[in-house]
Amino acid sequence: MDQGWSALIAGLAGLAGAAIGGYFAKAGVVQGAKTPADAVARQIEGQRADELTRWIRRERRAAFGEVIRAHGELAGRLAALRVAVERETVHDAMSEQVDEAWTALSLASSGVHLFGPAPVWTAADRVRSATRECVVARRSFVATAHNSGAGQRVLAWDGLAGPREEMRSALTAFSARSREALEVPS
Repeated sequence: MDQGWSALIAGLAGLAGAAIGGYFAKAGVVQGAKTPADAVARQIEGQRADELTRWIRRERRAAFGEVIRAHGELAGRLAALRVAVERETVHDAMSEQVDEAWTALSLASSGVHLFGPAPVWTAADRVRSATRECVVARRSFVATAHNSGAGQRVLAWDGLAGPREEMRSALTAFSARSREALEVPS
């Protein structure tokens, strides 16, 4: 009978050993499968984050570039208006073109808010305000030049120096903040 019990105990020990070995084998297989799956998940998350970063950078570049393009268009319209005043060939369409160019700049400046960051938005808002002040000052110059002599025209032109400088300064600050946001070396 001792041999029967010994065989039974040996059989149960073998069965327990097989069960324990099977458990650890299964755990090893699960862990072996989990490690590559975790690596793939980390890789996918990293790719997603990189793609989002690239998308934001592209959108920022487009939004910032639109402000600079619109600023250039407005500056060109204001310069054409000044030349027309000097030649005494100002017409209503020129003022409308300046207004349209300022509206485009204002919209472009507002679009920067969507993509940030905050320092660029603040600089874009300064561009919008400075250009608005320059447009208002230019209108005053046109009215003065139209209704006055050459001496008054010179004084009116001199009065534009501050708004013109603020307009340039605002664009310079915006460009600097844009380069920082895009991580472009100065």
